[in-house]
Amino acid sequence: MADKFHRYDVQVVWTGNEGTGTSSYRGYSRSHVIQAKGKPPINGSSDPSFRGDPTRWNPEELLLASLSACHKLWYLGLCAEAGIVIVAYLDNPQGTMVEQSDGAGQFT
Repeated sequence: MADKFHRYDVQVVWTGNEGTGTSSYRGYSRSHVIQAKGKPPINGSSDPSFRGDPTRWNPEELLLASLSACHKLWYLGLCAEAGIVIVAYLDNPQGTMVEQSDGAGQFT
């Protein structure tokens, strides 16, 4: 069987220029919009700890949601192929990011 390639195209548009661009760390908003053709936009920002808007999705939340959704779809597919009927599914993923003293970060 030949390999299959699946291409995904999105656009992330920074909407946080408050008139002076990134002239200072506190001088701009972290707001952005994630877009893909034919789909509703997703309003994003950084985590509030990094001067982000708490009413918008942050990359860490989107990472958790993506991993959870991927796992759910894989699991449901396996169940369907095995003849196991699933009638509901709920996941409450949690993640922890460690911000290191040098400014680097990682999920643990």
